[in-house]
Amino acid sequence: MILTVNYNKSTGEITLSSDIDEILSEVNTGSVEDDSSNLFFEVAIDTTQYEDVNSYTEEEIITEE
Repeated sequence: MILTVNYNKSTGEITLSSDIDEILSEVNTGSVEDDSSNLFFEVAIDTTQYEDVNSYTEEEIITEE
């Protein structure tokens, strides 16, 4: 999964996008700290869809003996 962050210096707006449309992500707007030397923010990602796609049942796991 690739998460892309875009920070617009003019407006201070932060936008997120993911290469997997089903995975929701959002900036915690209350966490944004932007000063002359640093930009800090938290991102929340719902990984439920990702976990579902990448989970295996016991029958799908092949073991070599």
